[in-house]
Amino acid sequence: MGKHQPAISRRGFVAASGAVALGAGLGATATGCSSGGDAAKGGDAQKEDKWVPTTCNMCFNQCSILAHVVDGKVVELKGNPDSPVGRGHICAKGASGIMQLYDPNRITKPMKRTNPKKGFDQDPGWEEISWDEAYELVNKNISEAIERSGPHAVTGMSMVASQAGSLVRHTALGVIYGNAEGSCSDICGAGVHQLEYLHTGAGNAMPDYKYCNYIVQFGTNAGTATRHGFNMTVEPFSERRKEGLRLVSFDPHMGGSGEQADLWVPILPGTDAAVALAMAYVLVHEENLIDVDFLTNRTNGPALVDLETKRIIRAEGSNKALYMDLSDNAVKPYDECEKPALEGTFEVDGKTCSTGFTLYKEHIKTYTPEYAESISTVPAATIRQVAKEYGEAAHIGEAITIDGVTLPYRPVCVDAFSGITRHKHSFLTCWSVFSLNNLVGATNAVGGFIGFDPACNGWADNNPQMAFRPGIWEEDGFIEDVSLMLAFPHSYYQKIRESDYTPTTMGMLELQPMSEDNHFEHVAQAHPDLYHTQAAEVAFCYACNPIKWWGNYDEQAEIFKSYKYVIGVDIFLNESSYFYDVILPECCYLERLEPLPHFALNHRVIGGLDNPWAVTAWQKVVEPKDDAPSSFQLFAELAHRAGKDAEFIATLNAMYRVKDEYSVPMDQKLEPEAFADSVLKSVIDEEHGIEWMKEHGVYTYPRKIDEVYIWANDAPGKVPLYWDFMLEAKEKVEAKVAELDIPWETDDYQPLPDWKPGCGFDIEDPDYDIIPVYYTDAVNTDSWLMENPWINEINEANPYGYTIEMNKATAEAKGLASGDSVRLETLEGVSVEGKLAVSEGVHASCVSVIGGDWGSKSEFMPIAKDKGVPIVHLLPGQTPDRMDHVCSAFDQCIRVKIEKIA
Repeated sequence: MGKHQPAISRRGFVAASGAVALGAGLGATATGCSSGGDAAKGGDAQKEDKWVPTTCNMCFNQCSILAHVVDGKVVELKGNPDSPVGRGHICAKGASGIMQLYDPNRITKPMKRTNPKKGFDQDPGWEEISWDEAYELVNKNISEAIERSGPHAVTGMSMVASQAGSLVRHTALGVIYGNAEGSCSDICGAGVHQLEYLHTGAGNAMPDYKYCNYIVQFGTNAGTATRHGFNMTVEPFSERRKEGLRLVSFDPHMGGSGEQADLWVPILPGTDAAVALAMAYVLVHEENLIDVDFLTNRTNGPALVDLETKRIIRAEGSNKALYMDLSDNAVKPYDECEKPALEGTFEVDGKTCSTGFTLYKEHIKTYTPEYAESISTVPAATIRQVAKEYGEAAHIGEAITIDGVTLPYRPVCVDAFSGITRHKHSFLTCWSVFSLNNLVGATNAVGGFIGFDPACNGWADNNPQMAFRPGIWEEDGFIEDVSLMLAFPHSYYQKIRESDYTPTTMGMLELQPMSEDNHFEHVAQAHPDLYHTQAAEVAFCYACNPIKWWGNYDEQAEIFKSYKYVIGVDIFLNESSYFYDVILPECCYLERLEPLPHFALNHRVIGGLDNPWAVTAWQKVVEPKDDAPSSFQLFAELAHRAGKDAEFIATLNAMYRVKDEYSVPMDQKLEPEAFADSVLKSVIDEEHGIEWMKEHGVYTYPRKIDEVYIWANDAPGKVPLYWDFMLEAKEKVEAKVAELDIPWETDDYQPLPDWKPGCGFDIEDPDYDIIPVYYTDAVNTDSWLMENPWINEINEANPYGYTIEMNKATAEAKGLASGDSVRLETLEGVSVEGKLAVSEGVHASCVSVIGGDWGSKSEFMPIAKDKGVPIVHLLPGQTPDRMDHVCSAFDQCIRVKIEKIA
């Protein structure tokens, strides 16, 4: 296969494929014609003209779509109006999916490299091979590595844009080879998911848009450009905005939310916690806008804390938290108190104890708006204004009756996502931000901050197969949670209490009981002696571009050179493919069937009473080019060749909750369509199998009020305000790292939230005074979508698409202007270059780009090559100093010098 592939414009693409993507925004479609023109007018009888319901995979939201197929070609894509998943809309990404299907640069046959040298400047010398040889190479190299060095010799990598394939890849490697290393994913929402679990029982949470009147966003474009359930969120969010919902956006860059907000507040990156805690200060100390009833009964604010040890005192035997009961001035377990004291200091068995809320109240006295201004650059007056408006809009003390059930009514929400997680102290930041919902009683309240899908009673009458609900941690009365995607029971509190803490993988998750991300693998792979871990010898990269998803690309390249063998599964030859030894193509999403696209519907499908449970079809629309397999087919084949059909199927059956009577044969190779049928009949009923789903496209079932509001009907449960369990975790982590003699940071394990300076906060050299940031818009998905001709055309038409955006006043002060070629350079001498575009939509101390990981180096992606500015390359990615040791977040702040170049 030659090094240089054909570049193609949108118009050239149309001529080559016989299909064109047109339209944009909500309700847009991609339209075109079959390769032979209009068959009805051309004289030949039209063989086929049909609409096929399926699922989009141009981003991880996977909206329901309809594909128009004429004579075996897809000529149009549009949203499926019958499905709540997308609400009949299709975004620019989805509309351009037709171009991915017919992209001449898409790979459809397995290949192996013939050039042993690896590097961005090396042509791999790809040679097409048979599928038998490809599978044999995969099996041989994984098996030999594990036989040689044990189950940790192989590591897997996947991207969130292909959730099912990522999960099946991880499952297959474990089942077939006994591989023990976990998935090394892209950065994701480290910190956010954990806080949402702890507060709502679900790993993703949202404003209750239907009833919310005031939203404060920190570092997110949810409902305007991005986030889980984006197309489902846009319509209700926009409708509520028309009705008066007020939106405030704290963000260094004026992205989708900032543009649509009533108030955009530019904030210095990494200082969100300081502003959030200052808002708490205003609510508690200046305005007294707090929900005392909620804090007393739905948090552990009344828990008595020993002032000497900072630990909650507990009842002997049950270990339940002790409260002061004001009804008789006696200390009792929390669940025996009639009138808990929220505030106060008391003597208990010779110990001086204060309530958790008393300590919280004292703790935040430091965070005056003036102090936060000195850190964040956000004016104190703005902090006071937003806090006061938020508290006044909360309707503290009010209730609402829905379907005969009376519930607390708190129509305000503080929301956040990944913008606040790309920092060293991500966990503390997320904690500070989301706690604002607790102060006004908005957590799990009507109009407030609710989980996407925290509970389910089942998807059909008299069938609880897909039922799930958070448990209760009895010692404190806290709600536990259910895992994302699979919705299995989970408890961080139990994990802290019962874990061994001895690391078993490079991800070091055992030392991070509050985390679910394996990001320490990047550090451990580079420095195995640091943590006494075993470096992997073989990497299996599924549907991802791991060279570009973390930090400095040259560092990542050296890691990939160090692997003895690298396996890739993808649809394009991206930068990472320059380091692959074999690559197996996966078919396009329009060429495959997958079971249960959204799993338990609790990850990328928003909840709320207006959104019924929706199980959607993902079916093959056209035949796969060159018979390229889906991920299910690929891993099923590996399992079959290894004689592991039964083990593979049994594991999938457990994950997908397949009933025994519907299981596919265990002694045969898994067939995806039959497996999908078994899943649907298990979680719905006999009538709604795969044939029904292929015809109808979507199955819906009404959502119940106790599935949306988990405290309906006075259901039990609290959320933590004083985090005593963090001190328990700290003690255990410190004991283990001392035993293992490895370095580990534990300062962020504390019972109350704080702001702490992260990387890049301090200016070490006055010439290096700019912080690069990146954002995501509604058009792009990471780096791979840039190869799409239509998306590229949109980006080229956008003055900020492939440029470096800079604050106008700052640019003028530095003698810079739009159109200038500039270089961003770190103190270590790492640099990237690009064209400047000035605006007033970026913080004065920042420059901003879309994506952050663009600037493709791959000759095999000619449309994407050299487009955009890869500021992630500026970041050293293999040092633990940038890691949040609580939740595995990675600090992406760095100071740079910006200078004009010829």
